[in-house]
Amino acid sequence: MKALLLVGSPRGKRSTSYSLGTYLLSILQERGFEIKTLIVKLELASDKKVETMLKEVNASDVIILTAPLYDDSQPYIVVKLMELIAAKEMKLDTKRFIPIINCGFFESVHITAVAISIYHQFAKTMNLRWVGSLAIGGGEMFGGARGKLLDDLGKIADKMKMVLFDVAEKLSSDVNIGDLVPMVFPKLFDVKLLKKGFIKMNNRSWKKQAEINGGKVDAKPYLE
Repeated sequence: MKALLLVGSPRGKRSTSYSLGTYLLSILQERGFEIKTLIVKLELASDKKVETMLKEVNASDVIILTAPLYDDSQPYIVVKLMELIAAKEMKLDTKRFIPIINCGFFESVHITAVAISIYHQFAKTMNLRWVGSLAIGGGEMFGGARGKLLDDLGKIADKMKMVLFDVAEKLSSDVNIGDLVPMVFPKLFDVKLLKKGFIKMNNRSWKKQAEINGGKVDAKPYLE
């Protein structure tokens, strides 16, 4: 069996998408899978690389797509990937497909409200066998942007590793995992008082980044 990981984050290897996906692949490899990882952003750099990527998709038994959430939807490079696959005539009905999506917010509803449905529709259109999905809130805590892998993070990553271990076990046994919304961050983050603190801190960070990039988060142009 061959498992292909498609990393759909623009950050590439310095991303939570890469960290989660490669950990899952390592377990599948221990279970006898032949594994391959492709960074979608890099594979879109030329027609030749695109062709190679599509060949890998066609040659794989399990396709794992890891990606972040951008405005409750897919990043452009993931949309482009899906368009390229759709435009290529391939027999995909025997292939298993699982998207693993993370977002910076702790509430996974940001993922499940729209993005997962889009992936569902893609799988249905392409006759891919949907085996389940993961919607992971609080993705930034897994250190991908800092170049960290799950094994580098200690106990904070233990729950996430257990979830991925279970996913690997089910993929190895050809069992569907279902659409999962795992609670993988410490319960203290769910305390109401702390939530307010996190929201205030995040809002301050967003405004600072907006100022650096010339944006005005408090602008109301349609009132003028």
